[in-house]
Amino acid sequence: MMDFDDGVQASDPETMTHSVFRRVLVSVQDARQVGDAVELARRACVPGVTEARVLHLNLRDTIRGQRFTLETESEASYVLEATVFELRMGGIGASGHVGHTLFDRAAEAIVADAVECGADLIVLGYPRRGELRTRLFGSVTLRVLQQAPCPVLVASSASKDHRHRGEKERYASHRS
Repeated sequence: MMDFDDGVQASDPETMTHSVFRRVLVSVQDARQVGDAVELARRACVPGVTEARVLHLNLRDTIRGQRFTLETESEASYVLEATVFELRMGGIGASGHVGHTLFDRAAEAIVADAVECGADLIVLGYPRRGELRTRLFGSVTLRVLQQAPCPVLVASSASKDHRHRGEKERYASHRS
């Protein structure tokens, strides 16, 4: 145990304060992001104390004045339900909803939802765009980081690459 100048020990539970996130907004864009976003949320949440709100945006794009959704309602519901299920299996109270917004307004919708639910933390899945596309067109993740009223956790794309390599290795070993 380490002593500080004022005589307080680092392991003394009475003097240690722990920051607890009571409301967490978990935003996932597709099924590939669910695992990483849920893992981050589990690390940041305290079962029985934290409640998670899952947001999945069913994005719309405008082409020649007409709006088109980029996924079906059933696909959007699947992503939402999978995320809520995984959080609940981890002991975290979770609910959620599918939101609708234009493709270029996703960050604003995430921030607005965080403000509406009084989120203490925003958890985002890994960014979908590569570095070049992000530099050219910007990124939802960067805009959320700039506008967020609370801390933001973003899943690392390195964890995505590591997981996909592991899946490929498992698949290759089953084939031989």
